[in-house]
Amino acid sequence: MNKIKIMEASVRKWNRIIAGKSSDGGILDCPPCRIFYMAVCFGCPIAQYTGKKFCRGSPYGRWYWHQNNEHGHMRKKVYCPECLRLATEMRDFMIEIVEDLKSKKAQT
Repeated sequence: MNKIKIMEASVRKWNRIIAGKSSDGGILDCPPCRIFYMAVCFGCPIAQYTGKKFCRGSPYGRWYWHQNNEHGHMRKKVYCPECLRLATEMRDFMIEIVEDLKSKKAQT
């Protein structure tokens, strides 16, 4: 299983959200969750990077709670400038993980 490709898929997901072409379905459309969530986040590149399971320690919590508290829609997408900022923060965090994985791969 190529964790770099999985995380690159996450970057593409967040790019689509930022562009207004998609919404966030949480664990239903998260590339790492599709593989690692059923195994209680074991082996998830996000959990390995943060040292915490279920996206704790990532920007996702801020995105999630902003969506619930400010918009309350089932579809989590960009509705306002703060949504855009938070989605961009999440995308940039996914890029950070991709770069970390590539760096570790280059060292081996």
